[in-house]
Amino acid sequence: MKTSITFIIATLALSTGASAQKPATAEAVLNQTNETLHKLKSISYHSYREINNFKDDYFAKNSGDSYFEYDNAMDGKTARFQLGSADALQVYNGTEYFYLNQKNKTIALERKTAKQLNGLSLLYNSVTSIRLVLPQLLQDASIPKSLADTLIDGKSYYLVKFDLHKKSMEFPNGFSSFDSEVTKYYKLIIDKKTSLPYMVFDSNSISKDQYYTKTVFTNINISPEIPQTNSWYSSSYQGYEPEKKEAGNPLAKPGSLLPNWSLPIYDSNASNSLKSENLKGKIVLMEFWNKNCRYCMLAFPKMKELQKKYGKQIAMLSINAYEKKEEVGFFYKREQPAYTMLYEGEKLANSLGIYAYPVVILTDKHGKIAYVGEGFDEKQVEKEILKLLSRP
Repeated sequence: MKTSITFIIATLALSTGASAQKPATAEAVLNQTNETLHKLKSISYHSYREINNFKDDYFAKNSGDSYFEYDNAMDGKTARFQLGSADALQVYNGTEYFYLNQKNKTIALERKTAKQLNGLSLLYNSVTSIRLVLPQLLQDASIPKSLADTLIDGKSYYLVKFDLHKKSMEFPNGFSSFDSEVTKYYKLIIDKKTSLPYMVFDSNSISKDQYYTKTVFTNINISPEIPQTNSWYSSSYQGYEPEKKEAGNPLAKPGSLLPNWSLPIYDSNASNSLKSENLKGKIVLMEFWNKNCRYCMLAFPKMKELQKKYGKQIAMLSINAYEKKEEVGFFYKREQPAYTMLYEGEKLANSLGIYAYPVVILTDKHGKIAYVGEGFDEKQVEKEILKLLSRP
């Protein structure tokens, strides 16, 4: 169930000053937690995470059991780990990573370093990520930090808030920087007795109260039983077939012709379709997207700006890949676009070699592809539009 971030913040603000022996500063609490985590050679715990994105009509949750072994001399200060969820087991043994799909009985094996594993869901805002970020957080006096008490289910915890400008907490480097002008707001809930993390909330300055994630750690064991030796090697798992990856189409290249297509137009009052033949003789901008894509969300205002400038000279199409019409309708009503919004575009996208979003394709008046851009580089797209408009 989605929970308003306003309620969460109110809950976290309860009973400030309830502890009689509260350390004087946020730094003191963070230092205690930092020392506690860095004394550990291993840890296991259960985590639950939910993503609440009210602005983009998205909610998701996952959970799993994690086991980590630490070695400060190794990549990411992590020697190895095992991450288990309902239908999968992910193992990193220091030299290789493998993914066991226990439902389909398949195994995918890759030679990877810890630095190449930052996208794993159970590493996001994990205890290990906190362990990595705390030394950097404590060393940087410019990062705003504050301390309060909070009550959760009748128990008093420390609440440490800190803000990261143009960066976020990430495995295995501690911080991950990005170009967007955004501040990430973190709330770290720490157990007063153990100095271990209990919850992490993060939100940001762009979405404000329309977005937050919550991660909860339970069943924490700082002296866990070591998993069996053979559990660390892919060859030990019998009955699993190598995962078969279907070869997709290569990404379309400039100079090739766009295939003929027909897609439904989003209109709450009609069921019209648009066909490629309707666009003969026109320059066409096609932006392929889906709703669970942060960069796709950032592309909406860029599309509007280009529509204002060039909407009378070119045809602009927003093509959703695979969401239901009702889900596309949420964004249509929110954005009120002057350009055309289409849906059921996954087949067309895949025929063009598009499997990750957003992607922009520009075609000339003859239906020939002039530009293909992964992501949405507004300046480059505009430059390419001007090139096409300058042609006789």
